[in-house]
Amino acid sequence: MEELFKAFGKYFKEAEFNSFEFWIYPIGTILLIWLLTTIGLKIIPKGKSKLKTVFRIHSFWVCSALIVATIIISLICYWWATNYFSKNPLQLSLLISLFLSLLIPIIALLNLRSFYTTDDLKEVVDQPKTPMQAETIITFAKKAYRKKKLCFILLLTGFLFLLFSLNIGKNLISIVFDNSGSMESKNAIEALSETFDNLGNNNEILLTTLEGLGEFSSGGKNTINEIFAIKNYSQLQAGNVIYYADPISAKDGLNQITNQVWGSPICESIWKSYLYAKSTLANNSYKNKVLIVITDGDDNVGNSIPSSKFFFDDEEFAGYYSPDKTFIIDYSDGAINPFLQKFQDAGCETFIVTNTKQDYLDALDATLNSFKNNWYLVIWVIIITSILTLIALLIEPKKIV
Repeated sequence: MEELFKAFGKYFKEAEFNSFEFWIYPIGTILLIWLLTTIGLKIIPKGKSKLKTVFRIHSFWVCSALIVATIIISLICYWWATNYFSKNPLQLSLLISLFLSLLIPIIALLNLRSFYTTDDLKEVVDQPKTPMQAETIITFAKKAYRKKKLCFILLLTGFLFLLFSLNIGKNLISIVFDNSGSMESKNAIEALSETFDNLGNNNEILLTTLEGLGEFSSGGKNTINEIFAIKNYSQLQAGNVIYYADPISAKDGLNQITNQVWGSPICESIWKSYLYAKSTLANNSYKNKVLIVITDGDDNVGNSIPSSKFFFDDEEFAGYYSPDKTFIIDYSDGAINPFLQKFQDAGCETFIVTNTKQDYLDALDATLNSFKNNWYLVIWVIIITSILTLIALLIEPKKIV
């Protein structure tokens, strides 16, 4: 429950109250309901109905508002399923719009209810001439009032757009985690664990750490050009690459990370991760691929980086992990080194952290924002819809003696 209210607080915090786009939805909701009501009254004839204009007006307000509410629910569900809100923080605006669209039927029903008296019922239906007709007319008017509530069933169709979430595609999140001796990894691991909790099962994780080299190992590469010359990941000694089919499995794998690493073969581990993905995951189709490197940038082959080609000079690498989908989480306290500088020059976004859990969480949240999708927004839609619908359904016409 606490997380549910935190999510709502986040919608409020991220809402752009000064923007035109935020207010266009609530204002547009009211205008559209009014427009549908006006058009409905003009183009739909009364016919032989015994119900008078007062009932028709209130009836059209109810129906028009519920049509708009259904559209809003559909829009929220579709945009939630396609993760539209990751770049467009309109959740609060749409929730307000939904509230307004469901409040109007309640107001209309309450106002219509006020006509269900001995004196005012004549405004709803024709005035009876005999006591027997009066009883029949009263029963008819009450049934018409209750039948109008059946329109609330329409709201359920909006939730059908949640089915789009079944076909949102797979994402590949490749993380190269610098667990060398210079890395105080506890906070970063906790942040990764919490981040994995908030990722959907459509996200596959490729987690690479720097293990592989020993103190007297002869397999490590001395220059970055030597690394790029390797075309098979099994020929690279440094880098421990593990594939996880879902974030929960990857979270369990975080428990295996230690600082028992010799040297800092970051470039070699990145290249090995790329070769592994290209080889073993070749048959997998991904909607999005992202590369996240958590490091201070101090690399074994750092001296060879300034005068050599870099990752994005390789067309296949750049096609697999483009610079705009590659992120560096830098815990070097702002120190500049060839590794970090090359990524910055390529246009990769860099997040400088101070090795605190919150810093890592903020950086991971920014890099994976478009990959996250929890159910809190849908739950809020269900809560608002259920409460206001229940209130409307409980409104009964007055007893007429």
